[in-house]
Amino acid sequence: MGNVIAVKNLTKSFKLFHSNKDRLLNIIPFVNKKFDMHTSLVGISFEVKKGEFVSIIGKNGSGKSTLLKILCGVLQKTGGEYIVNGSIVSLLELGTGFNPELSGRENIISSSKTMNFDLKYIYSKMDELEAFADLEEYFDMPIKTYSSGMYVRLAMSLFLHLKPDVFIIDEALSVGDIFFQQKCFAKIEQMRKNGVSFLFVSHDINTVLNMSDRVLLLEHSRQIYFGDKHEACRLYIRDKRALGQNKIVETGKSSKNLLSNLVQDSVGLLALNITDENGINTLDVDLGKSLTFKIQYELIKKFEKPTVSLVFRNRHNILITVVSYQIEHDKRYVNIKIPFNIEGGEYSFDLNIIEIDTLTTKIIPILEFKNIGYVRVLFDYLNQIPPFIGLVGLDTKVEFE
Repeated sequence: MGNVIAVKNLTKSFKLFHSNKDRLLNIIPFVNKKFDMHTSLVGISFEVKKGEFVSIIGKNGSGKSTLLKILCGVLQKTGGEYIVNGSIVSLLELGTGFNPELSGRENIISSSKTMNFDLKYIYSKMDELEAFADLEEYFDMPIKTYSSGMYVRLAMSLFLHLKPDVFIIDEALSVGDIFFQQKCFAKIEQMRKNGVSFLFVSHDINTVLNMSDRVLLLEHSRQIYFGDKHEACRLYIRDKRALGQNKIVETGKSSKNLLSNLVQDSVGLLALNITDENGINTLDVDLGKSLTFKIQYELIKKFEKPTVSLVFRNRHNILITVVSYQIEHDKRYVNIKIPFNIEGGEYSFDLNIIEIDTLTTKIIPILEFKNIGYVRVLFDYLNQIPPFIGLVGLDTKVEFE
């Protein structure tokens, strides 16, 4: 598998001037120059293969963004060499160049012209771009009327429908709500299967572990490690200060009935209330604590094994778990208490009623409610040590003999 990016002993230094006068003197020949040299990168070497997802991690000021800007041609290298085999699309400056007076549709066309993208391809994908951005009537309104979130959705929709050889992303995957993030990650997986390579900079270690094939770790402008993602992240988070960058602190939200009555000829989902351990309606839960999902249902037709299921996905659109319980015809409510021993973050959930065929064990959908809302699992990673490392904390029992 060939390399689309190859970097060898890359170095970047900047001249730092103490005043505008010193900066001016620098361009005059045969005059003593007064400046300090600041080195942002020293001897960086790594490669990215076709279809590979490589992440770059490190504390602020370690040189991550400088490296990406060199690879994109925004900055010139000081020493070493690098090769990029193919076209690059960069999300370093999301939405740069959008005209606030133009509509979303017009900005997509204008930006595509500016960046020399294939306009025929963009026009052929316009309906798909519009559906992905999910801006409804705002798609044809001036973007000066957009909220910041809508602006980002438009830009992400454009960039994620291009066909580069290399996609460079700097923290942009944290934008939007969890449902839009899930769409973005699903699109990225599709692009990877089609051979697109990704170079990704992030402080979000969970995303790095979930998405990456290999990881480059930088510290104080130098390369500490390149290779196995687990080893790179272990080296990164050994300093507790790095864990603090994943801090999640949110205020509580009410979660009274999240359902509009959904009734078919045979079954109905009438109400869903979510409460914490104190009986308060909320969608927020501290890590390790429980939420109770109270579901009101109606079974009009007789089913052999009617079952209610809750399907949870994280913001990377990865299925975390499915909680399923058989329900009874002569009852109207089921209470499901779920302990959230999973990493801090947001989790969308679906609510379904299904039937399980006893002969084939095949699952037959009866009624489905997709993306009802999302639960936020809260944990202060800055000031507390997490009770487990990874995505899920398993219940354990230890005995000594």
